[in-house]
Amino acid sequence: MGNVGFIITLYYNKMLNDSEFDKTKIYEQLEYLPKPQGYNKNIPWTVQQQISATNGIQYGDIVGKLDTYPEYNLPVKSVSGNKLMLDIGCGWGRWLVAGAKKGYIPIGIDIRLEFCKTAKQTLAHFNQNGYTCVADLQHLPFIDGILDLVWSFSVIQHTHKQRLTSCLNHINRILKPNGYTYLEFPNKQGIRNSLGPAKKFHKEQDDINSWDVRYYTVEEYKTLFTSIFNTFDYDNHSFIGIGVLPEDLKYVSTKYKLICGTSLFYSWFADRLSFMKKYSDSIFIKAESQIKQAPASSITALENFWKAHQQNPIDNLNLVHLLRCPISNTAVELSEDKTKIISPSISKFYPINDTIPIMIASEAISL
Repeated sequence: MGNVGFIITLYYNKMLNDSEFDKTKIYEQLEYLPKPQGYNKNIPWTVQQQISATNGIQYGDIVGKLDTYPEYNLPVKSVSGNKLMLDIGCGWGRWLVAGAKKGYIPIGIDIRLEFCKTAKQTLAHFNQNGYTCVADLQHLPFIDGILDLVWSFSVIQHTHKQRLTSCLNHINRILKPNGYTYLEFPNKQGIRNSLGPAKKFHKEQDDINSWDVRYYTVEEYKTLFTSIFNTFDYDNHSFIGIGVLPEDLKYVSTKYKLICGTSLFYSWFADRLSFMKKYSDSIFIKAESQIKQAPASSITALENFWKAHQQNPIDNLNLVHLLRCPISNTAVELSEDKTKIISPSISKFYPINDTIPIMIASEAISL
């Protein structure tokens, strides 16, 4: 083995050992309640429960009561032309649909294969095109300079600062020049957070593998983001909770309509009195990429992707053009039988399950 191969092997082992990655998360499924006899709503029974598990506590008491898929507005400007959006932690696919409706071709990643499959089904339900891939947010497996927008909602807040920092560095790397990221985070100085949840969280208990919500001040976010990106700005998202959306009023029970309505009332004021946003419980952070020019290889890869997308927009494996090996950070290729994503530089491959690439270091298999 040459020096390069030796270094890659050390890095591969470090990725596995440092993160203590639990590979069972990829194939783990939610524990589902039995499907009621005679259930006939338009939204699948399993998706009802996935929504409850991912959309916040306000959805916990309406499992099985949703008549249709909830729909949401992605809080960014609409676009036209060939634009790509990444949703980190796509869950059942709500933001992929919202991104598609704003003009993007959305790509969703999630640690769970189950959610990647559901997200594809959700896109199909809304007659929207998009892609999904199993990936770890701290090792985003995409080539440089290809994305116009990177979005995430109520996901990255659950990860350790070490993983958060790695994720942000990858986001900066994969954004196009002038591309931007719009991410939702809890604010430690928020009215509710400062009185309760943020006070209970102790940094000395911050296990790297814990999924607890992390709380930082606006100043702490600014310090971190400006060390990576060109710009930093933030907007109010919500009060009296960290995941409240205007659309929730349409779907949640009467009990939670009052909470959501109060949150939206405070947000209305924050949008008009800018000083209030510093006390929002949840904020959106916007930052622009520092990348000045995309590599020529990325431009070619994008051209190949768009050509494949135009020919067959429902083929999830078009995504291979945009992927890179999370171990060696080098180009990958699709096997002839379309069952493997091959990384030639390290003689390993990543499996494909139901056309969904599983691009995580722990799943790499020797050829």
